[in-house]
Amino acid sequence: MGLLLPGAADAAPQPPLCLLPDPSLPRPTPRSHCRALVVVAGGGRDLDWSPLSIAAALSSAAAGRLVQLLLHGGARGADRAIEAAAHRLGWPVEAMPAQWARYGLAAGPVRNGQMLRRATEEAAAHGRTAPTGVLVVAFPGHSGTASLLQQARRLQGRSPLPMEILDLAI
Repeated sequence: MGLLLPGAADAAPQPPLCLLPDPSLPRPTPRSHCRALVVVAGGGRDLDWSPLSIAAALSSAAAGRLVQLLLHGGARGADRAIEAAAHRLGWPVEAMPAQWARYGLAAGPVRNGQMLRRATEEAAAHGRTAPTGVLVVAFPGHSGTASLLQQARRLQGRSPLPMEILDLAI
């Protein structure tokens, strides 16, 4: 998806935004040997980062590796900004909204677990052609973001796939 300037409706499409890693941002640890990633990203509904800052953070976290898919929760705030940033980077994106009517107050944590399981499934499927890992990026948020981080850390300890976690909320 290219960026359009005012009055440039007939201009040729622009390539995806390419950002170099920002050395001032925290790096995910541990670094894996993977050449490709499936990314799970989330944050609070009141996140006030600019789309360019979010794109820079995502690009820095990916560190030049191919992003096969970015999964997010589809909520207002961080999730929608993350989706816009991923589109700017030319990454495939999928929203996985929480099913509040079905799970009630547990819907957010249930959805976080579903996103992490889906990410590991996608990484395993892509890993047949190139080493693929899972990257979890947590932007500033509240209890939902804490749930995502907690579940990711638990999964990281038992996952056969390389998994990196980047907590930008600290």
